[in-house]
Amino acid sequence: MRLKPGVRIRGLRSEAWFAFYAADEVYKEYGAEAVMTGGLEGKHSRGSIHYSGGAIDLRTNNVNKRHWEIIRDKIKERIGADFDVILEKDHMHVEYQPKVE
Repeated sequence: MRLKPGVRIRGLRSEAWFAFYAADEVYKEYGAEAVMTGGLEGKHSRGSIHYSGGAIDLRTNNVNKRHWEIIRDKIKERIGADFDVILEKDHMHVEYQPKVE
Protein backbone atom coordinates (compact mmCIF):
# COMPACT_ATOMS: atom_id res chain seq x y z
CA MET A 1 0.00 0.00 0.00
CA ARG A 2 1.32 3.43 -0.83
CA LEU A 3 0.45 7.03 -1.56
CA LYS A 4 0.79 8.80 -4.87
CA PRO A 5 3.17 11.75 -4.39
CA GLY A 6 1.25 14.88 -3.41
CA VAL A 7 -1.69 13.11 -1.78
CA ARG A 8 -2.68 14.98 1.37
CA ILE A 9 -3.54 12.64 4.23
CA ARG A 10 -3.39 14.93 7.26
CA GLY A 11 -6.96 15.03 8.52
CA LEU A 12 -8.01 11.79 6.85
CA ARG A 13 -10.61 10.11 9.05
CA SER A 14 -10.07 6.69 10.61
CA GLU A 15 -12.89 5.29 8.47
CA ALA A 16 -11.01 6.25 5.31
CA TRP A 17 -7.87 4.55 6.62
CA PHE A 18 -9.91 1.44 7.43
CA ALA A 19 -11.18 1.37 3.85
CA PHE A 20 -7.63 1.84 2.50
CA TYR A 21 -6.30 -1.10 4.51
CA ALA A 22 -9.21 -3.31 3.44
CA ALA A 23 -8.72 -2.28 -0.20
CA ASP A 24 -5.05 -3.17 -0.02
CA GLU A 25 -5.93 -6.69 1.12
CA VAL A 26 -8.26 -7.10 -1.86
CA TYR A 27 -5.77 -5.61 -4.33
CA LYS A 28 -3.12 -8.06 -3.08
CA GLU A 29 -5.44 -10.95 -3.96
CA TYR A 30 -5.10 -9.76 -7.57
CA GLY A 31 -1.34 -9.28 -7.47
CA ALA A 32 -1.49 -5.51 -7.10
CA GLU A 33 -0.91 -2.82 -4.51
CA ALA A 34 -3.54 -0.31 -3.41
CA VAL A 35 -2.31 3.17 -4.28
CA MET A 36 -4.17 6.15 -2.84
CA THR A 37 -4.33 8.76 -5.58
CA GLY A 38 -6.63 11.21 -3.79
CA GLY A 39 -7.28 12.27 -0.23
CA LEU A 40 -8.01 15.77 1.00
CA GLU A 41 -6.23 17.60 -1.84
CA GLY A 42 -7.48 18.27 -5.31
CA LYS A 43 -10.64 19.60 -6.82
CA HIS A 44 -13.78 17.65 -6.09
CA SER A 45 -17.47 18.33 -6.47
CA ARG A 46 -19.13 20.79 -4.10
CA GLY A 47 -19.90 19.05 -0.82
CA SER A 48 -17.51 16.19 -1.55
CA ILE A 49 -16.69 13.96 1.39
CA HIS A 50 -13.02 14.28 0.35
CA TYR A 51 -12.94 17.72 1.99
CA SER A 52 -13.96 16.33 5.39
CA GLY A 53 -11.43 13.48 5.20
CA GLY A 54 -13.98 10.73 4.67
CA ALA A 55 -13.14 9.73 1.10
CA ILE A 56 -10.19 8.39 -0.84
CA ASP A 57 -9.46 7.58 -4.46
CA LEU A 58 -7.60 4.45 -5.49
CA ARG A 59 -5.61 3.70 -8.62
CA THR A 60 -7.16 1.17 -10.97
CA ASN A 61 -4.74 1.14 -13.92
CA ASN A 62 -2.42 -1.20 -12.01
CA VAL A 63 -5.03 -4.00 -12.09
CA ASN A 64 -6.45 -5.88 -15.06
CA LYS A 65 -9.63 -4.08 -16.12
CA ARG A 66 -11.64 -7.30 -16.11
CA HIS A 67 -11.11 -7.46 -12.31
CA TRP A 68 -12.23 -3.90 -11.49
CA GLU A 69 -15.85 -4.76 -10.70
CA ILE A 70 -14.87 -7.84 -8.70
CA ILE A 71 -12.39 -5.81 -6.66
CA ARG A 72 -14.99 -3.09 -6.10
CA ASP A 73 -17.51 -5.64 -4.88
CA LYS A 74 -15.03 -7.38 -2.57
CA ILE A 75 -13.96 -4.07 -1.02
CA LYS A 76 -17.60 -3.12 -0.48
CA GLU A 77 -18.30 -6.48 1.14
CA ARG A 78 -15.36 -6.09 3.54
CA ILE A 79 -15.98 -2.53 4.64
CA GLY A 80 -19.75 -2.65 4.97
CA ALA A 81 -22.93 -0.75 4.26
CA ASP A 82 -21.76 2.59 5.68
CA PHE A 83 -19.36 2.98 2.76
CA ASP A 84 -19.89 3.69 -0.93
CA VAL A 85 -17.41 2.17 -3.38
CA ILE A 86 -17.77 3.73 -6.81
CA LEU A 87 -15.90 2.60 -9.87
CA GLU A 88 -15.13 5.72 -11.89
CA LYS A 89 -13.69 5.80 -15.41
CA ASP A 90 -10.07 6.13 -14.22
CA HIS A 91 -10.10 5.34 -10.47
CA MET A 92 -12.09 3.87 -7.62
CA HIS A 93 -13.73 6.27 -5.17
CA VAL A 94 -14.38 5.06 -1.62
CA GLU A 95 -16.27 7.16 0.91
CA TYR A 96 -17.64 6.79 4.39
CA GLN A 97 -21.28 7.79 4.35
CA PRO A 98 -23.25 6.21 7.21
CA LYS A 99 -26.77 5.22 6.33
CA VAL A 100 -29.50 6.56 8.61
CA GLU A 101 -32.20 4.09 9.44
